Amino acid sequence: MLTTAILLFAICVLADAFVSTTHHRCSERSFTHLSAAEEEIDWRAFRASLVQNGLPSLDNNSSGGDNAATTSNSYAHITTPLVEVGSILVSIPTTDLCQGLDQQYWHRSVVLITEVSDNLVNGNIEQTVPDEELAMGEKRGKWSYRGIMLNRHTNSMLFGSDDDTATMEEYDCDTWKIQRGGDLLGLDSNSGTQFACLHQFGHQSDAASSKLIGNISYTTLSIAQALCNENPTKYHPDDFMTFGGFCSWRPGQLEREMGEDRSEWIVLSVDWQTIWDELLLQREKATQVIAGDCSDEAQHEILVNAGTNMWRHFLEKIGMQEEQATSRLPAGQLGFYDSMLNVWAEEQLVRGGVNKGDDNDDDEDSSKPIRPGAIARAKSPPTNDMLLYDAEFLRSTILVLEEREDCTVGVILNHPMSAAIECKESEDPLPIRYGGPIDIETWRDGSYRDEYYEEDGDDDDDDEVYEGFLDYQNNEVNFEDLAFDDGVNDEVVGFEDDESSFLWIHRSEPLGLKNVGTRLGSSKFWLIKEDEALEHIQAGTLQLHDTMVFSSVSIWEKGAELGQCGGGLREQVDGLHSMEVVEVDDDQMDAVWQLLTKQNVLTKESLDTNIDATIKAWDMMSTDGGEIAQNHDRRTSKVRLATAALKAYLARNLLGDPLNTPVEL
Repeated sequence: MLTTAILLFAICVLADAFVSTTHHRCSERSFTHLSAAEEEIDWRAFRASLVQNGLPSLDNNSSGGDNAATTSNSYAHITTPLVEVGSILVSIPTTDLCQGLDQQYWHRSVVLITEVSDNLVNGNIEQTVPDEELAMGEKRGKWSYRGIMLNRHTNSMLFGSDDDTATMEEYDCDTWKIQRGGDLLGLDSNSGTQFACLHQFGHQSDAASSKLIGNISYTTLSIAQALCNENPTKYHPDDFMTFGGFCSWRPGQLEREMGEDRSEWIVLSVDWQTIWDELLLQREKATQVIAGDCSDEAQHEILVNAGTNMWRHFLEKIGMQEEQATSRLPAGQLGFYDSMLNVWAEEQLVRGGVNKGDDNDDDEDSSKPIRPGAIARAKSPPTNDMLLYDAEFLRSTILVLEEREDCTVGVILNHPMSAAIECKESEDPLPIRYGGPIDIETWRDGSYRDEYYEEDGDDDDDDEVYEGFLDYQNNEVNFEDLAFDDGVNDEVVGFEDDESSFLWIHRSEPLGLKNVGTRLGSSKFWLIKEDEALEHIQAGTLQLHDTMVFSSVSIWEKGAELGQCGGGLREQVDGLHSMEVVEVDDDQMDAVWQLLTKQNVLTKESLDTNIDATIKAWDMMSTDGGEIAQNHDRRTSKVRLATAALKAYLARNLLGDPLNTPVEL
């Protein structure tokens, strides 16, 4: 890395000297000065020539020709770690499962750098992005690099005027094809979208444009609209590439992502014409989709494939084949990333026309069976929303604890964590289970509704739901060490004086009939206080295989403005069609409970067997004959993807090993 940096510095010094000399000669002889675009082409092309002609490779110390290409005025070569305005970032897949679970749009992405801070160490203060959109982490609220994603074209168009009387010609002259430029102030931002345009008018463009590279400049949508309105014979919306949103990196963030430990980006210097030609190729495919020259089901695939082809083309410019760029991944894991990107594209690149497969009656009301003790399960095939945003509920079996006016509360039964409580000597420890994203204390005292919790409680991926109680990772918790806190919500049934950080449930009918615990409706589930549970376990009157303990719960809030059905679990059932309430007889539930209580504390070795038990228990309550028997169902690919996404979620969030857990599709 140090050698590369020194080499780049030397090349830049030579290039700068070349430009300075050219400028000086022109001034002395009173020649017409080179335009800004021509001057920049000179120095970038000169630098590319230096890299091409015999200099050591910036990547592997071989000859420069292995990592650079120049033909006439076109060029492409690696400049990593040097990032400058006009640089192209090409993402490189890694084993980090976050690429499949969160922000799938970064997979196989291409970014054009539009701004670089003058102070890379401390960065610039972010003044336009609302706080809720800023990523958590060190130096939050500052940026060192900004860019726009080039290869995420949508089928959406923006009509600039609200005039309903506009003619077709006027409509055509103010209709803008939209691309997703990033996740900050993007198309889904609650604070409004920041639109920007690229154009290739060079020095003839409006003075408000910022030149990025060669003839490519960067301006606002309002300025681009003004150019088209004032000079309709000269400018047209199709002369611009329009992006909604942008992306940025905090000080030090991009350097870490480019570093040898991660190597998530390759930085390229590419001539402007090549960049523009790639954008035109992508737009050609998008125009076909917008014009309806394809089936609805294929629209998102056409768009995402056009973006992936751009990614491949930039790699090919430097002589890197796709196989080399993805060599760190098993083929199955790459397939998982690609499939999740495809799901994201279906949701985010195509609007109004993609058949989601929801043929359910919108007037359906499943609220009656949602009651304490009821069982719900994730539907199959999974919805795109669940795959993208709620992977912990994939293959989930949920026990309803409360159905209130303001929310539904439940626990996921089938997710053991990498932690356990030693309840009795000579007995295996009892696995602590992940019941959902809301920790027990937060549920009991009602603070999950607080604005503070919404802002700070679920943004930091490093914070576990049980942080502040004990660090459970690879540890057992002895019942004698359990800690208790004050401030309990007396309204929560069964918890008037229980101060535990855990929720305990038993399924011992003999104890239940003796009023040990609080029965959940008419079911054979009882909530039991922690000290009471431990007392009976120690006495031998409550068996470990009749007991589960949870660190957290799931809460679905209700409100007239929430979704189609007013929120709650019903929203998941009747609105989103992502879950279903199932009627389970005692024998079925006994079999499911027996299977789940045999799950082990989550470790790398137990991950797969625990998932197998999770899926088998979930499948035993199927309303359509069981998914395991439907091996030839046309939805099999989505079903397999759900299993892979669930494994990725458990490995990252509960096992804490997102880098070394293979997840293959």
